[in-house]
Amino acid sequence: MHNLKQNKLSVINIVNMEAIEEFCHQVYYCDPYTSMHAEHVAELMAGLANQMNMSSDEINLAFIVGLVHDVGKIKTPGDILNKSGRLTEDEFKIMKQHAENGADMLSNIEGAEKLATIMLHHHERYDGKGYPKGIAGENIPLLSRMLAVCDTFDAMTTNRCYRKPVSLEGCITEIKRCAGTQFDPVICGLFIEFLNERFIFMGEASY
Repeated sequence: MHNLKQNKLSVINIVNMEAIEEFCHQVYYCDPYTSMHAEHVAELMAGLANQMNMSSDEINLAFIVGLVHDVGKIKTPGDILNKSGRLTEDEFKIMKQHAENGADMLSNIEGAEKLATIMLHHHERYDGKGYPKGIAGENIPLLSRMLAVCDTFDAMTTNRCYRKPVSLEGCITEIKRCAGTQFDPVICGLFIEFLNERFIFMGEASY
């Protein structure tokens, strides 16, 4: 796991990074898959932020947001979090609470209010049909809109017991299809540019 202390710049100096790092370790022990997913999302967030010409402070904040976005799953019952098949409707309702749970947890950490807000809204949809608040468009925080795309991309590329990973081409097709409904269309375009540059540079390596 990344050492969060190495990513401290002015924008996050006020945050109690030791407390956040402890949450990340707890996630690892609860569910190693979620921890691995969070690290992937953190790298994608940093790459996307760089593609969007954000400042170094904002890129580091994007990385930290990616790393902690699922800490609310600590409070999700293990039989749901680690279920080998698809969730029932009732189980999914419980799983959806992780965004609010994570925001509540981070709101108790000194200086982490901005992180808590971003986490709370990372499952909102651009068309307003997401959760937990059903807000839409640019009312959703920018980093939450970025996180929605990065989170979904890594989930699609991950091998799960109930489905095979989606190919890079398939992921790009799906992101384009959901632009303007699930995702911010401008961010979708920039994310696809980032993917094209990243995977060409890496020789089409898979995640």
